[in-house]
Amino acid sequence: MKTVLVIGGGVTGLKASHELAEMGYNVSLVEKQDYLGGQVAKHKYYKLAPDMRLVSEVLDPVIKNVESNSNIKVHKHSTITALSGNAPEFKVKIKNSKGESEETFGAIVVATGFEHFDPTVKQEYGYSRFKDVVTNAEVEELLNPNGPTKGELKRPSDGKIPKKVAIFQCVGSRDKQVGNPYCCRVGCVVSTKQAIEIKEKYPDTEVYVYYMDMRMFGRGWEELYGKAMEEYEVIFTRGRGAEVTLKNQQLSLRAEETIMDRPIQHSVDMIILAAGQAPGDGTIEAAKILGIKQNEYGYLAPKDDFLSPNESSKAGIFIAGADKGPLDVENCIVEGAAVAAKVASSLK
Repeated sequence: MKTVLVIGGGVTGLKASHELAEMGYNVSLVEKQDYLGGQVAKHKYYKLAPDMRLVSEVLDPVIKNVESNSNIKVHKHSTITALSGNAPEFKVKIKNSKGESEETFGAIVVATGFEHFDPTVKQEYGYSRFKDVVTNAEVEELLNPNGPTKGELKRPSDGKIPKKVAIFQCVGSRDKQVGNPYCCRVGCVVSTKQAIEIKEKYPDTEVYVYYMDMRMFGRGWEELYGKAMEEYEVIFTRGRGAEVTLKNQQLSLRAEETIMDRPIQHSVDMIILAAGQAPGDGTIEAAKILGIKQNEYGYLAPKDDFLSPNESSKAGIFIAGADKGPLDVENCIVEGAAVAAKVASSLK
């Protein structure tokens, strides 16, 4: 029985590893961090849209399935450094704190995920300059009872609960200036979810969402959008945030309201930047070492987007999840199961 290498211990890599192990394959899972769960675990995601389901109900079983399976060998705090040979005899060097070893694999799955866009690139939004300008990932940590504020949305500057919160959509997405003209796919629903979470916890807090277009195309997403407006009175304004300044120790935002074609300026206590997804260093490095193609944005390129979405440009190396492009957790898990089936088929 051939052994399969899975690179990346996020939800896609975890699901792929478990599915392959259940089919009887031996799996080596390589994760560069000292924990499993990828960005979901790193930023302590608390609830998932559209069901507001606790992340722990989804992530914990997936991790447990991997750690308890005797067919899976987990290499934490490890990276791949070199590849030689071809399918079905790949020789891969794996490096960790104890040194470097070489193993042979019949197939390779790349599930290196994504990184959140770095909003310091958009200096006009004030991230890193103003303490109360935070990212959507940081808000996930704040809203989590196991996070740094025990689930309270406290302003970093003074620890107070904000009375007015603005959310800027498409930070680092649909933006040709930063080289990311694509939609991040999940920003609209995550911002809507977070707006509802804030209103549930603090009914008197005003929440404003500034958007280019509300792209609520996933299962139950449009219904969540309606719920945010009708039940929670979240104020959605079609217009992109333009600039954030600090006046009298309070954040002042300027935006363009595109429906009425007029400028908007008002003060808020906290601004949340919905930072999009971008290819991570792990994805870029894996592509280089494995010799597989990337698309024009740096994501891994399928052999054929329609007919072979989980096959890379090199035979025997498969790709899945958010390293191919922006994706939500639900579909990352679907991708993990799909790529496992494709790998199993190729090894028969």
